Amino acid sequence: MIVTNTEELNAYLPSSVYQYNDSLLTLMLKTEENVLVPILGRKLYDRVCGIYEELLQNFGGVTASFIQGADVTSDVRLVRLCQPVVIYMTLARNTGLLNVSLNEGGGMNQLTTNGFERPDKESVNRFERDAFFNGRRGIDDLLVFLEEDARSEKPLYAEDWRTSRYFYKQGDMLFTTAIEMNRYLNIDESREKYISMLPDIRYCQNAYIAPAIGEDLFTAFTDFCSGKKNPDTELTEDSRKIWWKAIDKLRMALALYVEARRPEKQRRYSENEASLAIHQAKEYISRHQDAFGDAILDSPIYTPPPKVKPETVPDNYKPYDDSDPTNAIMVLRPGFPNRH
Repeated sequence: MIVTNTEELNAYLPSSVYQYNDSLLTLMLKTEENVLVPILGRKLYDRVCGIYEELLQNFGGVTASFIQGADVTSDVRLVRLCQPVVIYMTLARNTGLLNVSLNEGGGMNQLTTNGFERPDKESVNRFERDAFFNGRRGIDDLLVFLEEDARSEKPLYAEDWRTSRYFYKQGDMLFTTAIEMNRYLNIDESREKYISMLPDIRYCQNAYIAPAIGEDLFTAFTDFCSGKKNPDTELTEDSRKIWWKAIDKLRMALALYVEARRPEKQRRYSENEASLAIHQAKEYISRHQDAFGDAILDSPIYTPPPKVKPETVPDNYKPYDDSDPTNAIMVLRPGFPNRH
């Protein structure tokens, strides 16, 4: 676990006077398993728990009241980013359980505390919304931190994080990162929203994009986007520009197909615009098909070059000389006698 004492818990709830160490531990452990482990992956999660235990022994906690200044290392920052996710999502997902208790007979009682007034329904709902918002915001902050580390020259956590489905880079997508997708479809640069949309993105790729241009060409494009295909060594500068332009047009079509599937979509004509965008992408690829090499050969939009039939000439063939008087047919010209 990464939250084990009330001082850390109350650091994220300024008005809290919570004093019991154990009553929330089971709920927070469940949140770690259901929320934090999928984000980090089991390998990085176990590593974070080990880091937390070490910091707990050395400093007594990881919040600002325990560690300040030069002692705030990347490990401390990582644990601090994980804690609000666990705390706020635990409170948001269990507000009802935390407001009601069971009495001796199995009935339910409303919890109250001496010296405090019972919150009204609106306050409880607002607390739940705020906790959920801060939990979701915490998830995105954590993902941004891990992405920045993975993009750095000497990443500290990328190798352990790579096994998670929340890893920032998706190798089989035209939109390999949330930032790339945000250029075509506004998701507020939210990594968490990008991850949640991956099923829809994959569906649109497989249902619309890949059949339109061919599986081999689509795979070549995704390899190009993810860096599996090295554009600097395998393509000329002009070819790279053509590839990126084609990918840009395909991404626009994909964004519109994904937009059409979103329940909160605001553009009524996304499907029509997506059809137009994929048509324009196919036309562009067809006009520059020579730039895509063997990847386009099995594409439905590939046009083979016209075949030239070779002329068959006998070995003893001699060109006809119409000026030779010995020929049976001779073109009449001035100065030549007429044999007929």
